[in-house]
Amino acid sequence: MLNSLIEKFKLVKDFRLNQGKRHQLWVVLTIIIFALLVGNTSYKQIEQFCQNEKRQLLNLFQIPHNSLPSYGTIRRIMNGINLAELQSIF
Repeated sequence: MLNSLIEKFKLVKDFRLNQGKRHQLWVVLTIIIFALLVGNTSYKQIEQFCQNEKRQLLNLFQIPHNSLPSYGTIRRIMNGINLAELQSIF
């Protein structure tokens, strides 16, 4: 099930500029969904979820630079994502 969710997130067009982009969009979206599923609904709570589950998330997504999305990245993605596109994929 996780693989099919990730495959869907990989179809979402990344609205961000390439310069300075550290995390793939699908990784950030998946982390946001994980955080929401366990009751984290604010940007700060989602960022805290990343810190609390850092080792597991780094291993799961095999993130090479050993860092997870920051508060700013989470906020920019949640504010900038095209919800209609995301809904149409599902």
